[in-house]
Amino acid sequence: MVNSNRWMAWGLCGVLSLGAIGCWGRNQTEEPPPEVGETTLSAPDEATSTPASNPSPAPLPPEPGVGGTGTAINPPQTAQLIASQPGAQINLRSEPTTDSEAKGYGVVGDSVQLLRSAQASDGTWYFVKFDQSQAEGWIRGDFINTAGIATPLSQRANQSNTCEGLLESVTFTAFYDDNGFHLVRFTNLETKNSFDGTLSRQGSSNQGQPLYQGTASPPNGGSYPVEIIDLSGGEPTQGSQIAIDYAGITGSGTCK
Repeated sequence: MVNSNRWMAWGLCGVLSLGAIGCWGRNQTEEPPPEVGETTLSAPDEATSTPASNPSPAPLPPEPGVGGTGTAINPPQTAQLIASQPGAQINLRSEPTTDSEAKGYGVVGDSVQLLRSAQASDGTWYFVKFDQSQAEGWIRGDFINTAGIATPLSQRANQSNTCEGLLESVTFTAFYDDNGFHLVRFTNLETKNSFDGTLSRQGSSNQGQPLYQGTASPPNGGSYPVEIIDLSGGEPTQGSQIAIDYAGITGSGTCK
């Protein structure tokens, strides 16, 4: 796998930071480069505006339900920033239009609260508050994943045993039962957002160990391969080890 497959800008830093695995964080002192549409991909020395994590001081807008542009979302809804490129910087606007001032930016994987929505000629815009920095402003809806986190675990997963580990800035939990490994859940350490990948047995590794493969789709988009090798030889128990490869990022886990 090549490094460009990493969405971790999660930031892993860059699907899984998967900052998420990519980089979920942003430069606290430099500014984003000139925008292309509503996102930018450029080196830090080309920056031109302030990150959303440290925006220029500005009066706060009215709270939801107390006026302001658009329709209040009560209660506020948890969401996550997305883009087609893991390294994109997503502009935070003063008004729901691309003609308005860019107050700063967020990055793929940032967790936000949706406070208000407004319809414009280019689609739905949301007035958001960043969970960590508390910065507020407008972001166009096609850069927001309203799903937020992975779906609830299935009954099979809840009754399964688990192996856990870390891949850069993302933790993972692999679920197995008498029929082998069937699911892996990734969770970004910074945003706490999670997503799943289903697994099925695909023969054996070059070393003769049980091999499980599948795909996972992180919130920033795309579908990436997941591979788990059961290093116990097919009889995982407490303390057994597994090897994992997600989008070219490798690691190991220990079974409970």
